Amino acid sequence: MIKKSKLFIISLIVAAMINLIHINIFNTDLTPDFILLTLIFWFFKNPNAVSISTFWLVGLITDIFMGDLLGQHALTYASCYFIAQYFISKIMLNNKHQKLLYIFLIFLSAQIIILIINLTHDLLYPGLGYFLQSITAVFIWHTVSKFKLFKLDR
Repeated sequence: MIKKSKLFIISLIVAAMINLIHINIFNTDLTPDFILLTLIFWFFKNPNAVSISTFWLVGLITDIFMGDLLGQHALTYASCYFIAQYFISKIMLNNKHQKLLYIFLIFLSAQIIILIINLTHDLLYPGLGYFLQSITAVFIWHTVSKFKLFKLDR
């Protein structure tokens, strides 16, 4: 258990560092939320070890780390936890292409929640290119899931 918690913390630190890198193509940010990607992975890998309080706490730390509105990522990550909890049986029983659809829905809902929060605080609408981050997250999930270390099958 201690080894897995160290690996969990190290993977979150690495994801936070990768989150600082922005992939811009044609002036559109394609960088997905690697912290959420890591949290969702660990939730599917071991659902009993990652709880909603973990998602919420990591979201608060992300808000402080990124300098965003306090509670924005905490609400988003907690909502994604509930969506992942709802879909976990469907995700684990389906084939890899259907899993990607559920992963896309989780990330799309995260982006919609953050967009609604930002629009209520008079920030500018980023355009439809904003939602390409969910597609990038699915491509990353699909690519990484080919490695044996990242297999979710039980």
